[in-house]
Amino acid sequence: MMTIRDCREETRDILNSIGNDEAAVITDILISHYLGTDRGSMLAKLDDEAPTDLPYRLADAVNMISVGMPVQYIMGSCWFYGLEVKVGPGCFIPRADTEILAKAAIGLLRNGGSFIELCAGSGCVSMAIAENVEGVRGTAAELSLKALPFTEANLEKYPNVKVKRADVLDPDDLNMLFEEWGEGYDLLVCNPPYIPTADIATLDVQVQYEPETALDGGENGLKYYRYIIANADLIMKPSHRILFEVGVGQASAVAQMLSVMGYAVAVFKDLGGIDRVVLGEK
Repeated sequence: MMTIRDCREETRDILNSIGNDEAAVITDILISHYLGTDRGSMLAKLDDEAPTDLPYRLADAVNMISVGMPVQYIMGSCWFYGLEVKVGPGCFIPRADTEILAKAAIGLLRNGGSFIELCAGSGCVSMAIAENVEGVRGTAAELSLKALPFTEANLEKYPNVKVKRADVLDPDDLNMLFEEWGEGYDLLVCNPPYIPTADIATLDVQVQYEPETALDGGENGLKYYRYIIANADLIMKPSHRILFEVGVGQASAVAQMLSVMGYAVAVFKDLGGIDRVVLGEK
């Protein structure tokens, strides 16, 4: 008889042998996921007989991890702001740091208003807003045909948030977003690609497994910020706010772009003390 403990130890040992630094954590995440339970309940059942398919599913997962596939893709979901978010190949995986962006957006919309999320990816920020702000209305815009099905699936339960395919670097698409909404938005929220092109090849293999279009921010990582700030008036109300997530060391440059365009600027730090979110208001 093979127990859950046996499966756990074997999987952890194999992941350790291939140099995975998070072998223990990933093993527990996978087993809990395949058993359909939480980690605490899984640990209480370690000496139970393992389901017959568990060793095979874990072996398949280890094979995929060994070639760099993120564990979130293997499971088909991850957690963001207390919500389960569907993800898969072609869709950028939400990061914990982006919860700072979501929290700021929720706070700004507490008294009402509309929002648009550009470069929405999985739609996780729009999900967090819709889940936590009663009566809010918004649009999640994403260009990638591989990511868009995840955006739609994740926002299906929120009829007050429209999902649109749009290229944020195309003024015609921005005009389309304005015309279909019928008026300007109060808040623009965006976590754009912000990694400099030359740095893409140096990223961890798990990150390189994610879509390059969700990572590549141009020569200095600032391409999307520059264009969105310059063209925000196409889709926003005269008085509005813009919230950006930014990469390490980018906050001052993005703040300067906003200031030049007449925005009052504030910067918020993440849990590591890094400037992570930039707010522009006018």
